[in-house]
Amino acid sequence: MQLLGSVLVVATYVILGTHVYAYFTVIAVVLKKRLGVFFGLTWISIGLSLLYNIVFNHFWATMIKPGSPKDLQANERLRLEVKNRESRKAAKVAINGDGTTAAQVVEDDRFEGL
Repeated sequence: MQLLGSVLVVATYVILGTHVYAYFTVIAVVLKKRLGVFFGLTWISIGLSLLYNIVFNHFWATMIKPGSPKDLQANERLRLEVKNRESRKAAKVAINGDGTTAAQVVEDDRFEGL
């Protein structure tokens, strides 16, 4: 399976390289003639940003092991600890014997932070 994965990764980059070569030798020339310099450069910059995004994401998707990196797992554990921590005060409500709330208990509505 690792051999198949390596072959597919190399095939992906060969196909991507062929597309980049065709983009710069054919499409970039046509863009300059049809759209002018400014709009041609705009479309070329859009193409380069897409190329960077594809290569960057594919490279790191092949390099990072399935699951997640150890730093991400540690961050997720910390987030769950903070999320499960008691962040609100308990409601201070006194109920009389007949089911009504007592008037002497006044709750402070000021925000105390998380």
